[in-house]
Amino acid sequence: MINEADIRDFLTQNLDIVEPNLKFIKKEFSLENSLGAGGRIDILAKDKFGFFVIIEIKKNDKTARQALHELQKYMALFKTNYGLATHKCRCILLSTDWHELLVPFSEFSRVVDYQIDGYQLIVNEEGIPIGKKSVQLAPEGEEKFIFPRHNIFLYEIIENREIAIEKLEDILRELEITNYYVLIINYEGDSENVIYPFAIYLVLDIFKASEKERIKKNLNMLDDDSYEFDNEDEDIHIKPLFEEEALSEITNRLIGLIDTMEVGTSEKLQGMMSNGWHINKIYPGNQLFKNLLINDEEIIKEIISFEGGNSVIYTSVTTPKIQPSWKATSEGLKHFLYGNDLWQIGSDWFFKQVESVSREATVNFRIYYGYDILFSLYNYFCRGVSYLPTLEIVAQIPGEPNKTIILVGSLEWDGHTFPNVDSIFNKNNPLDIFYKQKLYFKEEELYELQMMHKHGIEYSLFEITIEQNTQPFIKRLELEEDDTISLLPITDEVGLISLRDFFLHNRGYIEELCYIGGSCFHFVS
Repeated sequence: MINEADIRDFLTQNLDIVEPNLKFIKKEFSLENSLGAGGRIDILAKDKFGFFVIIEIKKNDKTARQALHELQKYMALFKTNYGLATHKCRCILLSTDWHELLVPFSEFSRVVDYQIDGYQLIVNEEGIPIGKKSVQLAPEGEEKFIFPRHNIFLYEIIENREIAIEKLEDILRELEITNYYVLIINYEGDSENVIYPFAIYLVLDIFKASEKERIKKNLNMLDDDSYEFDNEDEDIHIKPLFEEEALSEITNRLIGLIDTMEVGTSEKLQGMMSNGWHINKIYPGNQLFKNLLINDEEIIKEIISFEGGNSVIYTSVTTPKIQPSWKATSEGLKHFLYGNDLWQIGSDWFFKQVESVSREATVNFRIYYGYDILFSLYNYFCRGVSYLPTLEIVAQIPGEPNKTIILVGSLEWDGHTFPNVDSIFNKNNPLDIFYKQKLYFKEEELYELQMMHKHGIEYSLFEITIEQNTQPFIKRLELEEDDTISLLPITDEVGLISLRDFFLHNRGYIEELCYIGGSCFHFVS
């Protein structure tokens, strides 16, 4: 029966089976190491671009991790011994069987900083190679993220809550939602104003790609499903997220078993815990995950925190040089900025730009992304406290000369919308509007978008490039209909109309907003 040495010897004479235009250098190429941990490369070759190619051969996959360890060692020794840059070398792993090798190879290929390709060798009845087939990498495990909006179901008597808990478990099972937390919370403080002292606090994970199709089918969602509302000037469309649809459907199925409800966030849960509410029990959807990997204290920490902050504040430092951290930060930022297409897509674009300029860059983040525009405007104009959404991502680019690229996001006014109490509150009681967090979950994002539109306020994003001995270069980022980013140089027509301009042209409305907001005891707390 043919062995690895036979396959190696055959391939040295038939390298075109591995890759066209490979030039054979040596088989069993010896790598010396003063510490004794040397080795031999099965086949060393050069490709048509002049790059060295290390070829490792395995007849079976019983020693999968040993093969990857050897490959990593050979690559390190080869680069070190011959003073070669990483991009001047690459690896090819060949095996006739990938059953045990595929998963560790897939993970290995994602973390190394050099090119590595895997192929399954196709052999004839005598075991002689006659061709190869590219190996499809195993899917990468998806990181777990908490969806930032939660549902709080409140009850006056505990017996009603117990009935609702059983129904909620049935609903989650029917929808095949398995990654969630149900917190059972009781009020144990001394306030007489708490009418509903028994709560069910529902937290969903952001659905993974592998879950979405199944849950989408159970929710009877349509691909073109979207909501719209009319405004005097134009229609605004927003496509609901899977998680929003799920929370809305859960609420609808619990109707009749809910005394009242509120929208929850990490800050809301923190506030409850600081004001007399006590978490009595936690039901995780994935019981095995809780029992083996995480306890109640860690679950609470996971719900109320975000990397370097919480669900409205994001701080972080990263570099493209460390790819796992870079990719994790990029994905985390997408989840954090959900619902804000310009900032979400613009930040992703900025990530790619920085990485293309220098993998040695250091990138710092500071983002505040609240959800309540009325709360933000009231505190900014009436109390001198800034809760306005802001984004600042600073990339330090090493080199000669040093360069700094900054992505700045803020709110701006369109310059032609002049709100008044009637146009904003539409004959509703303004106090009811300020208590909008009591609205059902799905309406929240639509409400916020509409409220910003009525004020003529929208998100903006600018890129600022600073180099030594030159003036800063500023460009506006615009989001096109196909979700691509275009850059516009700053001119008199393409600039920023700040909220200071909004204040100067809308003093009467601001005075009324200050009076109404000051009447809401919770609004200024």
